[in-house]
Amino acid sequence: MEIKGAVRQYIVENFLASTPDTDLSDSTPLVTSGVIDSIGAIGLILFIEGRFGIEFMPREISVHNLDTLDQIEELVRGKLSKQKISTGPPE
Repeated sequence: MEIKGAVRQYIVENFLASTPDTDLSDSTPLVTSGVIDSIGAIGLILFIEGRFGIEFMPREISVHNLDTLDQIEELVRGKLSKQKISTGPPE
């Protein structure tokens, strides 16, 4: 599952459409640089939850978890691995 690719595409289409030449690397600050504001972060969270079938807890929604593609990928991978552990192996 390509987490960064899906999130990168969402960000480019929804936040950088007017500036398509913007370089969006894995470590580009999204929130702290103003690419995504607080309202945009809500949309990003809803996209991630729907796309990857996960649910964020309020304490997880912070600039420390959502400021770069690297941080987002780490958070999503962690949630997906916890989901697999809690549901157990398929029968």
